[in-house]
Amino acid sequence: MTTVVSQQWIDQVLEEHKQLRVMIAEVRQILTQPRPEAGQPGAHSWAADLSVRLVKLHDELFRHFRFEESMGLVEDVIERHPRALARLEAVVGQHPDMLRDLRSIMTDALTYSEGEVPEDPRLRQRTLNLLDELHRHEVEETDLFQRLEYRDHGAMD
Repeated sequence: MTTVVSQQWIDQVLEEHKQLRVMIAEVRQILTQPRPEAGQPGAHSWAADLSVRLVKLHDELFRHFRFEESMGLVEDVIERHPRALARLEAVVGQHPDMLRDLRSIMTDALTYSEGEVPEDPRLRQRTLNLLDELHRHEVEETDLFQRLEYRDHGAMD
């Protein structure tokens, strides 16, 4: 059973996108701070702070993605906009990969907070790359939903 996308649903998704952008900005702020070498003073607190923010971001993303996927959005949009199938499936298909990548970074940040060098020492760059990917994903998703719902059919008028 699908749920017809409503203005309330769209507003909730867009509000969650705003919250995610705030969380991403907070992680970026941590990444601007100098990263002490593993085992040096301050390394634990830098990595622990990063870990806390990443866990919160992961939890919010997980909940957000499940909400999008469980509301019948994909089925509803595809039914009303069949030409959007490939793009919508591609956007939704990114969810598990982004969560997996985030969990991997979280593991490395926790390892770093224990004073050990993570398996991949490019922790800052990997995190920034993922944040860029998350930003692009949310922009693309927002654009897709707004274009389909607002512009194509004026469904939310």
